[in-house]
Amino acid sequence: MADVRKALEAERDMEREFVAEIRKSETQPKGWPAALLLFHVCMWRERLRNALTDVKEGRSHTPPPGDVDEVNDAELASGLGVSLADIAERSDTLLASLIALSDDLGDRPFEWGLGSTTFEALLRNSYTHPRVHIHEYWQENGDPDRAHQLFEEAVADMREILAPPIVMGAALYNLAGTRVAQDRPDEALDLLLQAFPMRPDLKEGALSDPDLGPLHENPGFQALVKR
Repeated sequence: MADVRKALEAERDMEREFVAEIRKSETQPKGWPAALLLFHVCMWRERLRNALTDVKEGRSHTPPPGDVDEVNDAELASGLGVSLADIAERSDTLLASLIALSDDLGDRPFEWGLGSTTFEALLRNSYTHPRVHIHEYWQENGDPDRAHQLFEEAVADMREILAPPIVMGAALYNLAGTRVAQDRPDEALDLLLQAFPMRPDLKEGALSDPDLGPLHENPGFQALVKR
């Protein structure tokens, strides 16, 4: 069984380090400012926290909204100007609540988006999701090495806890994009070879994913997405 607490604690440490660095260095960021990024993470953590609390207390839970893009756009407008200190504290508190709920509930059937268990939902919501956004932040703001390290750590963390395939597959896929950026195409293809059996739903998006662009004409890549 995956040690979800260990992965979420690692994520918590990374996010605290991110906030500490941003407080010192952020001036005019490209893309979402860190506070808005964390606001977005908080909204989704709060939804999952409420749903898992319902499960713990024997109630039916509210599923995540269907039109994710529409919901995100509406919510982000209300997050403009939020204080980094306040939202970082809120995000950290919500993550602590989710860690406690993971201890209380264990792994059990739980439908949440693509996830079908509580552990899948927790890892996708509060490890993979924020890490992808922080990776984008570092990429957009000129620190690809930091961005790449996040996906390196993600695969190591997911291997260590024996993460479920739906999460492990996404981590391997993300690292493949990093390998492409590092001009290591053979390693990228090997990671995709591992990822696609776990996440066949990623094949279609891979064909237009700009992070995998240099592979698109590669015969090995084309063979993988057609399997």
